[in-house]
Amino acid sequence: MLTPLEAQQAALTDVQTSDFRADNLYRMVGARLGPGRTLDVGCGGGGMVSWLLDQGEDAWGIDQSPHTVEAAKGHLTRRGHDPARVSNDDLRDWLDRGELVDNVISMDCLEHVADDRGLMANMVAITRPGGRLVITVPALMAVYGPRDEAIGHHRRYHKGDLERLLADLPVEVEDLRYWNLLGVPPAFLYARILKAPLQEGFRYGEPTLAKRALRKGLHLWFAQVERRLRPPVGLTLILTCRRLP
Repeated sequence: MLTPLEAQQAALTDVQTSDFRADNLYRMVGARLGPGRTLDVGCGGGGMVSWLLDQGEDAWGIDQSPHTVEAAKGHLTRRGHDPARVSNDDLRDWLDRGELVDNVISMDCLEHVADDRGLMANMVAITRPGGRLVITVPALMAVYGPRDEAIGHHRRYHKGDLERLLADLPVEVEDLRYWNLLGVPPAFLYARILKAPLQEGFRYGEPTLAKRALRKGLHLWFAQVERRLRPPVGLTLILTCRRLP
């Protein structure tokens, strides 16, 4: 039986590249990468890998869920990419083979892992000196609620939490910023007052006229406002680091 997270990822696999939130986050992450080989750790439905391949980048993905990897392989195949670009490998498999990469991405993965410090250390270890790590995580424990619990989140993060994970690791933080300011009020409402999972159905499915207008407006907000400004808080934290020698 699929876990709630696997079921969600499988259901959303083919809409991830058209979703206004995902598209803008992919662009934010992609702009922070350097040249060379990129590994997406916890690649989920393969959306970021597919997006990077569309840009002509050398992208690969790993995920520990075989069900999720199968969904990602199907997505890459339908997008005209080699499904072997994603695999059910563990990050330690790559480390054991000495397969260093130029960039490591991990999008909404650390929060699912009990030992997030260990995973962060392994992601740094697999990155070549001078390479980049771009990590996104859900932010603000104040909005931790039923949806987080349902999909296996151990925690949400504040900036200081990520900085502590990096302590004594050979990296230089280049940027650490919040993203998705508009999502904070509804997330707080559902988590703390309604105590119910946040409803995000407006992002997917056949759009009504109202949904189409809302999606267009939110796409413009992310593309034109949040990409340029740095909100004081947001539902996501984006961390960019450079691997030191």
